[in-house]
Amino acid sequence: MKDIEIIQYTDDYKQEVNEFIINIKLHEFDIENVTYDNQPDLKNILGTYINTGGQFWLALYEGKVVGTIALLKLKDNNSALKRVYVDSNTRNMKIGKKLLDHVTQHAHDDGIKSIYLGTIDKFEAAQHFYRKNGFHLIPKEELPSDFSVAPQDNRFYYKDI
Repeated sequence: MKDIEIIQYTDDYKQEVNEFIINIKLHEFDIENVTYDNQPDLKNILGTYINTGGQFWLALYEGKVVGTIALLKLKDNNSALKRVYVDSNTRNMKIGKKLLDHVTQHAHDDGIKSIYLGTIDKFEAAQHFYRKNGFHLIPKEELPSDFSVAPQDNRFYYKDI
């Protein structure tokens, strides 16, 4: 079996990443009305994540995007974990763990002290994954002031690095 490759996002993957994320949100998460036009960060991944001091990584398997993960830089050496998606056909390959380990190492090397994230209560498997990997549930009020809360998010986690 070929190994999973973790690479930094480039605009060469823009269309594939957009289709990958939107497809998961529409068909797996059953989130309605998801379009490229209402995902402003996906229109400019370089400007939103990478050029602002954060990162956006892809997991590739046989040259195809099978996972994404991003760090959005916040004030006070904090960051927000964003765009964590793994192709359901490859979930038994530990791609989420590989992506999260990559993010954690990068955050450590970059001097990040804490990573925050928001999710939805019905995503129980995702919450279990985050807890298993050292994230702790916190109330919304404990999020950094510059953490952008998505309207649907109602569970929040953090991890000290």
